[in-house]
Amino acid sequence: MSVAKLPDKISFSESELEEVASSVGVKVPQEDLMAYRTLLSGLEDAVNTIIAEDDYVPEVDIERFPRTDISYSKIDNQFNAWAYKVKIKSTKSKDLEGLLKGKILAIKDNVNIAGVPSLLGTDVIPQGAFVPSYDATAVTRILTAGASIVGKGACENFSMSPTSFTNAYGNVEHPLAKGYNAGGSSSGCAALVAAGVVDMALGGDQGGSIRVPASYVGIVGLKPTFGLVPYTGIASLAANVDHTGPMTKNVMDNALFLQVIAGPDEYDDRQIGLPVPLPEYYTELLKYVARPAEAVKNFRIGIIVEGFDMPGLDPRVIAKVKEAAHAFSKIDNSVTVSEISIPMHAKAPAIWTVATRQGFSEHGLRGQNPVRFGVHDPALAEALTHWNQSMFDKLAHWNPAGTNALMGGQWIKDKHPGLTDKALNIARKLKDNYNEVFKSYDVLILPCAPTPPNYTCSSDDDILTKMSKAIGATINTMPFNISGHPAMSLPIALMEPKEDASLKLPIGMQIVARSFDEMSIFKAAYAWEQTFDWKKF
Repeated sequence: MSVAKLPDKISFSESELEEVASSVGVKVPQEDLMAYRTLLSGLEDAVNTIIAEDDYVPEVDIERFPRTDISYSKIDNQFNAWAYKVKIKSTKSKDLEGLLKGKILAIKDNVNIAGVPSLLGTDVIPQGAFVPSYDATAVTRILTAGASIVGKGACENFSMSPTSFTNAYGNVEHPLAKGYNAGGSSSGCAALVAAGVVDMALGGDQGGSIRVPASYVGIVGLKPTFGLVPYTGIASLAANVDHTGPMTKNVMDNALFLQVIAGPDEYDDRQIGLPVPLPEYYTELLKYVARPAEAVKNFRIGIIVEGFDMPGLDPRVIAKVKEAAHAFSKIDNSVTVSEISIPMHAKAPAIWTVATRQGFSEHGLRGQNPVRFGVHDPALAEALTHWNQSMFDKLAHWNPAGTNALMGGQWIKDKHPGLTDKALNIARKLKDNYNEVFKSYDVLILPCAPTPPNYTCSSDDDILTKMSKAIGATINTMPFNISGHPAMSLPIALMEPKEDASLKLPIGMQIVARSFDEMSIFKAAYAWEQTFDWKKF
């Protein structure tokens, strides 16, 4: 690497150089101090050039997509599910006739909407400290398709929890049972869709954060194939598992939503291998409205046995998901349902953990990774770069999963250098194991959340009590984040939570397909949804 030019003056002090060297565990020899001060002064000149430049992010067409009534208030905040309210709708008549005409949407609070603060569910950074200056690509596509955006759904603290009690501004309540866990991290979006406050919501999923809340509240939540929906303008946790996708009341709406937001984006470097053109998911699914059973004609369905043998699964969930899976053969007698073994599925949670923990620590908890292509949010990165005791204490109070990830990622980096890279290599092996099975099966089935919703926690509970609600919740969802395969939670039944036998709360079945084959998931889910009443199954 060359230096562009030597500086006109030496601005880098000897004490600064010694501090930098000490931070990486070295000491610069006395005779070399001036040489490095000269070279680093040249770097400082380059830094000052960039500081003086205006940032360069996608422009927002405010005339076409005006935003009004931006407000934060806990008053009239259904289920604590809102982060910010806003009204956005296109002014172009052509847009208003799009596929999402008349639809009312919420957007997860880690998704950029220009001019609307992103709280990210945390008070580690002050409220209002991060106000995006551009819209996420998915937001622009939603507005261009004619939908109205009415607010940002509250998310869990830094989007790092499958439970709904870690948000620093209030526990997101289960819409069907006050005091119960609505799942996370797309908790507010799930609650708003389930309660009918909005028609659809855009969620996010790094380990199950669309599917787990969808399972808990009884809606349809899809984690698309890695890279299918652009992640541009969404706060990242780790770029290798970042997914955003649709949360809806039914399968047809899910396909409609995906058709709008999927596709190539000039900024997102996650879109490796994206096939073009993509299917028109909603248009294709409409063909089966009159005869839903035809959607699964000759389908080969595999039940992953290891997915039913994971620790922490409620035996009732195991039985009900298996019953729902075998029910496909009742939809059409050409469907075959078989139990299959994928031994590596049992190792997938460990692979996901090691492959993501360092990324969560360095990337998600310290802002955007500056070595990736695409559009970045410097203000967020600056706010998260230097952690202090106060920030740590705030995060630990609300969401110890976050502080655990921060320390765990640092530990792996310090004590096991290269292990994250090895885990990422093994993740490709995991993906290949699933792909081998997909040569013989159209979709695979396993439980989504391992239990019905449980009772929520208080911020005053101790760390292990809080973590006990989260441990194992994503054990069957995280494998498909690290493999990248599309996966959906489809509601299939109501079940009594262990805390209260008088209640009945939803559980979901997870349907997985080969990469970029969301169409097979939609066909299977639609045929099941139209054949059976999940609330009575």
